Amino acid sequence: MKLGSLPRVRLANLPTPTQDMPNLSKKLGGPHIWIKRDDLTGVAFGGNKARKLEYLMGDAIAKKADMIITGAGFHSNWCTQTAAAARRLGLDIVLVKKGPRDNWEPAEWDGNHLLHELMGAEIKVVRPEKFNGAIEAEMDTRRKAGRIPYFIPIGGSVPLGAAGYVNAMLETFNQSSELGVDFDYLIHGTGSGGTQAGLVMGARALNTGTKIIGAAVDWKTKEEQQADVNRIIRDSHDVLGLEVEIPFSDIVVYNEYVGGGYGFISKEKAEAVKVLAETEGILIDPVYTATAMACLIDLCRKKKFKKSDNVLFLHSGGAVALFPYREPLKAYTKGKQFPWTIPDWSPQAT
Repeated sequence: MKLGSLPRVRLANLPTPTQDMPNLSKKLGGPHIWIKRDDLTGVAFGGNKARKLEYLMGDAIAKKADMIITGAGFHSNWCTQTAAAARRLGLDIVLVKKGPRDNWEPAEWDGNHLLHELMGAEIKVVRPEKFNGAIEAEMDTRRKAGRIPYFIPIGGSVPLGAAGYVNAMLETFNQSSELGVDFDYLIHGTGSGGTQAGLVMGARALNTGTKIIGAAVDWKTKEEQQADVNRIIRDSHDVLGLEVEIPFSDIVVYNEYVGGGYGFISKEKAEAVKVLAETEGILIDPVYTATAMACLIDLCRKKKFKKSDNVLFLHSGGAVALFPYREPLKAYTKGKQFPWTIPDWSPQAT
């Protein structure tokens, strides 16, 4: 695999720690649980996207780009880390964000949206059905103005982005050797699919024996999510010089924990946030990483793991999203009914 020859800029603080979680392990009464702290990558408030951006921004710089155009959901952690990476490299940043209506503006700046504004990103909010057209229009407008825009799709989920998590799997393998631990499972939140594709490729290429479990965070069916991950893996063969075949059975997806869908809060997600905070003092966001932790908690309760198993949880960052969800999290903590489950910035709110 030719990771070393790919263009890359160093953005993240690597390696991130792999830590034991004895209190959570004891509470759940199942396997030995560990955590990979990719919330500590150091780009903005940290997160998994920093690994992808090292390769994607490396390609942008190699192609002489002077601005980055990307987009995602309104409170996207991907947008935050991409804006931070662009600013660090002296590039302009345009964010096309999906919202409940075109040009929607929140009553208060909070969470990731506040960070986008502080970093001076140029922001365009559109309905999801207009998203692709808005991206194309931005690219066309900037080129006509003499700029050199570089487009990165949602989550950086293309072969160059997936390379970041092939490299993360190598890093994890080295840490497991130092710890004297073989990780039987790795659980993470899977959305646009690039992180899962990289982890699956890395685990297979290194013959780690680690089973990668993706907890889906949006409305796609299990089969749709698997197909998206498989497409990125197929597209990566030539780009990354992948020399092993990845069986479709390596792409494991659970979609039972998304609740109402992407951005929705649920009792299970709120519990996941609270349990990890109370047992280990570690904070996760109530959407993405909470979905993965809800999956881990439920699988432990259902005795899906052996006592002897070592399970690694990937903390992919995004805890700044706790603050826009403070009302339902407060209600959960006090044993009251959620005031809402669908946030007003979600396209599903209208």
